[in-house]
Amino acid sequence: MDIPSGAVPASVHDMICGIVTAVRDGDDARIRTLLERLATVADTAALLLLHSRLNEDLHETGARLPH
Repeated sequence: MDIPSGAVPASVHDMICGIVTAVRDGDDARIRTLLERLATVADTAALLLLHSRLNEDLHETGARLPH
């Protein structure tokens, strides 16, 4: 699913990029902080974009989810 970045405000896009980076880095505290901020402004487009970006990063980096 390809959600255009322009479908969400720049500030939300920045939060999503930060979440993806924090997930890649395993920074749980940063993930929680950014998710709390995102929750106050997120709409369906933002959540779909977050989902898409996390999946893309997972496949690009070859990362494995913990069991």
